[in-house]
Amino acid sequence: MGLDVLVVGAGPVGLAAGIEAKRRGLSVLLLDKGSVAHTVYRFPREIAFFSESKNLEIGGHPLVALGPKPTRQEALTYYRKVAEAEELPIETYTEVLAIEGEEGDFRVLARRRGQERVYRARFVVVATGYYDTPNRLGVPGEDLPHVLYRWEEAHPFYGQKVVVVGGSNSAVEAALYLYRAGARVTLVHRGKWVRPSVKYWLLPDFENRVKEGGIGVRMEARVLAITPEAVLLESQGVEERLPADFVLLQIGYRATDGLLRGAEVAYEGERPLLSPHYETSRPGLFAIGSCAFGPDTRSVFIENGRLHAQLALLAIRERA
Repeated sequence: MGLDVLVVGAGPVGLAAGIEAKRRGLSVLLLDKGSVAHTVYRFPREIAFFSESKNLEIGGHPLVALGPKPTRQEALTYYRKVAEAEELPIETYTEVLAIEGEEGDFRVLARRRGQERVYRARFVVVATGYYDTPNRLGVPGEDLPHVLYRWEEAHPFYGQKVVVVGGSNSAVEAALYLYRAGARVTLVHRGKWVRPSVKYWLLPDFENRVKEGGIGVRMEARVLAITPEAVLLESQGVEERLPADFVLLQIGYRATDGLLRGAEVAYEGERPLLSPHYETSRPGLFAIGSCAFGPDTRSVFIENGRLHAQLALLAIRERA
């Protein structure tokens, strides 16, 4: 006999869905191709969250942080402890390959260490993240080994010329960390200035570093190509060759949607067509968190993704 609910993804939103299922008396299993809270694990090690602790909490468990914003390590410890306290059944390092069937009898094909297995469930909730699908510039040289989409620590960039491409929180914060680690940083952005949504505690710091010359900027600039030694830019009709030992692309991510498209759910443009309870066009199959928002990942956070979980499980419980 199959499960009531199978949750694909054991990040904060997937964990929230698992908690909601258990508390509503439903049998549940979570599968994740990485570790618990794998997206959080892949954050830069030195980083702190933009959100306050209360906005990251799930299941009513308090997240206690030493500073005004939780650190990556504090969040990882928190989500592990929540999974343990709630006794959530989780199978990590298990990659879901396909979702087949229909409400009441879904068949979920997954692979762990080369071995494939089929799980059966009445309902499926997809809560995958986006860190595996960064946006791309679409320019020559983007796949060179010194071009990075993510970074772990700022220390290895000491003394290096680093071009950061982007104008959002992640780009501004990366530029600040790299500058303080002794890198020679230039931020390149296509807008007139960095995005107005940059967090209020980052923006003055960044602007002051630019004014004093610690961080260089190229605004209203478009990347034409990347070579092993430089980034080729065009700004207002003028081309420039900007030397670079490393190029860090911080231009956002898009939802990992292979499972949903493989399940042949209906889409509106680049986003799946969803009900108010985040049910796809395939009855019994739900999409919550960032996987439901296509390229618009900037508007999806843990704090609203956990609400998606509540709504989806409310609908499932009524029918289960």
